[in-house]
This record gives sequence, structure tokens and C-alpha cells, in this order.
Amino acid sequence: RDTGIGSLPELLRTLSARLPQVRWIRLMYAYPQFVSRELMDVMAAAPNVCHYLDIPLQHAHPDVLRRMRRPSDMDAVRRLLASQREAMPDIAIRTTFIVGYPGETDAEFQALLDFMAEARFDRVGVFKYSAEAGTPAADLPRQIADEAKQARYEQAMALQQEISLARNGALVGREMDMLVDGSGDGLSVGRTYRD
Repeated sequence: RDTGIGSLPELLRTLSARLPQVRWIRLMYAYPQFVSRELMDVMAAAPNVCHYLDIPLQHAHPDVLRRMRRPSDMDAVRRLLASQREAMPDIAIRTTFIVGYPGETDAEFQALLDFMAEARFDRVGVFKYSAEAGTPAADLPRQIADEAKQARYEQAMALQQEISLARNGALVGREMDMLVDGSGDGLSVGRTYRD
């Protein structure tokens, strides 16, 4: 049925107001071109909307992004990240990157590493490109060797481990609410709004 809710910011605002007993409303995944100022303002103001966002960027070099048929304006991405952190200084931002996409040069991969070091994401998933039959990318020239993809994966993950360790280290001593996933043998496993 028609709820009268026409946009994601309106939906979050409505959910937050109608469900005050729900402590965490999490927006899981948002393409960068759809993260508006209004959305950030609602996330910042609603007391039960988590300051967490997963923005699938896929790469950081404009030429690779164009080959992927993805938005390639990295200056817009930088402005978006700055706006999010300004609106919500405690926001946790996660993203995903693909390494070894057909034609990815050493310089393009280095641009990805440089961007990761600059952006300092809280969480990053790195995936090695895998050709899927029937997709346009599977037929692109200059497919990357598996060994090179593995080496790039390991290099990107090592960099992100350093960044995540530093970002997590900055939280030491803070008290945070947790959602406990399980416990046993005197040990509990859980997550904060940042996970």
C-alpha cells in the first residue's frame, strides 16, 4: 500500500519517530550518488539511526571506474566523505574495492592504495576481480593474472589493517553499547553500531 513516504530520508525520519523503542536503525548500503545532504542530516539528528554507512566505491582511479561503468568523480566522493564526517564525527564508514579488474595498471592500483590511506575508512572489504561468463568485463582485454590479483589483495588488506587498528585504537577507553551475538566460556561476542 502507499505509505506516503517518498524518499529514504523521509523513511528514516518516519521509522525513527514511530519506533523509538528500536535502538538501532541501520542504513546498510548506499551508492555515493544517492547520499544526499538531507539523508546525512536525518542520520545525524535521529537518535536511533546508527552513524554507519557502507558506500560501495569499487575503486578509486577514474579510468578503472569508467571501465567498470561506475561513477568516476573522485572529487565528489572526497566531498561526500568530508560532509559525512562533518555531520557525524563519529560515523563509521565501510566500503568495498575490487583489485585486478581488467586493465588495472600498477599506477591505477597505487591510486587506490593512496586513496585508502587518505580516506581512512573504518572498514574495507577487498575483492579480487573474477570473470563471470556473460558479463561485459569478462571479455575485456588485459585480464590480470591471478598472482597479481592476489598480491594486490594482500597489499590493500595489509594497508587497511593498519588503518583499522589505528581507528579502533582511538576508541580504547570509550564505553559503547553492544549487541551481543553470543556468549560462552566467560566470553561474549558482540558488535557496536560501528560493526
